[in-house]
Amino acid sequence: MKPFATARNAAEIFFPQRVRLQLHQHGFSPVALDKMVSTNAEVKSGGVAVKILRKLTSISVSPSQLMQLTEMIGTELKEIRDRQAAEYLDETLEPDVPKPPRVAAIATDGGRIFTRAENAGRGVHDAAWKETKIANLTSLSSQPCEVDPHPELPGCFGDKTSVGKLVREIKSIRNEAAGDTTVHSTADDTSKRLVLPLQLESDRQGDAPDESDESACGSKSKPQSKPQSKSKSLRPKRLVRTCVASMCSSDEFGPMVAAEAKRRRFFEAGRRAFLGDGLAWNWTLQKRHFRDFEPIVDFVHPMTYIFEASRVVDSDGDEWALCERWLEASWRGNIASVLEELRRWQTSHPSPPGETLAKTDGRSIVARAVTYLSNNESRMNYPKYRRAGLPVTSAMVESLIKEFNYRVKGTEKSWNRLRGCEAILQVRNAVLCDDRDRLSEFILSRPGSAYYRPSTAKRASQASTVAA
Repeated sequence: MKPFATARNAAEIFFPQRVRLQLHQHGFSPVALDKMVSTNAEVKSGGVAVKILRKLTSISVSPSQLMQLTEMIGTELKEIRDRQAAEYLDETLEPDVPKPPRVAAIATDGGRIFTRAENAGRGVHDAAWKETKIANLTSLSSQPCEVDPHPELPGCFGDKTSVGKLVREIKSIRNEAAGDTTVHSTADDTSKRLVLPLQLESDRQGDAPDESDESACGSKSKPQSKPQSKSKSLRPKRLVRTCVASMCSSDEFGPMVAAEAKRRRFFEAGRRAFLGDGLAWNWTLQKRHFRDFEPIVDFVHPMTYIFEASRVVDSDGDEWALCERWLEASWRGNIASVLEELRRWQTSHPSPPGETLAKTDGRSIVARAVTYLSNNESRMNYPKYRRAGLPVTSAMVESLIKEFNYRVKGTEKSWNRLRGCEAILQVRNAVLCDDRDRLSEFILSRPGSAYYRPSTAKRASQASTVAA
């Protein structure tokens, strides 16, 4: 082998200056890499991202290459997330914000993605739903009150049509969670993801909002451009939202959420809330990592059980009047009275010994309502939460799931590489956090690579030169 050939080949694969210029191993600059991965995180699919990049930036890249780059960045973000979770468990993780929020709320829930068997050829094989776990961590502005600022049932919960629509949407999500793949063609449309009423008021002030700004109950508040109703002005206002997403188990997910909460000093907040539905893993997570947070069951989920049970208990009369009365009692924190009436109905409609009831049987419907309400009664003191200036619905996480679903879920979209889906979740997570531009900050601060990957033709040419 000739000496000059060896030197030439080495020079073509090793460039110390590439580190200084932060050039990627494939030859992309940090700015170009940021544009590509950020676009892929924001739009519906890689194919759409490629078209947008070509038209707006003149960057030409194939969908497969774009996915490789996105997966690389997402994997690096995942490694950082996992390292922070380990540091939280080791009690070595340090906060990265100057002061804690006055009000901190964490809401968790599960989304779904459609999966298929890997390397099974064309078509969808072994189709199944897989859960994505999502956490919303929000700092809020609110003022506690001595009296309930909103004792009356909101109009959205007093309207039969609105409540019926919410119930149908939640039932669709439940069916999906149970693994019913027949709903793939309808329930996976992100426009059909549940949007809860009583959304938090948005109050973002750039990258560094003043978390001390509070809507006062009897104190001064900022001038309003438009007059607001008393109930609306007293709602908790969103300041900063960050999030955590993964396809891991609930045991692994808990430290990830706790690490993000530690970084944002949520454990030091004056008022703290943890919201979820009736899923057991939500409350296991809360007891393990957020024991000092007020546990709150989202009001809408018990509402669905009440709605269905009322249609059974008063099937011959005006079931909506009964449902509305029960909802008003629940809103005022009087779950005991609702349970009393349901149990009284159960006593008068016993199940024959040894009989297995169908899910659609009225006795089964009422039994499920009794079980749900009794299991969560301690987490349904809604007047107390409103007086403390805390949210009572999980609207914050439901809307966040919709934003994640936009990228990873859709009609005729299925994943056969879960590693790639996890990576997409991480880059999507980075762009949905509104404390700062996390994705761009990370990409633009990555070290460059002194090596690059030559083309196949060039590698063949190098091999022939060395052989000569």
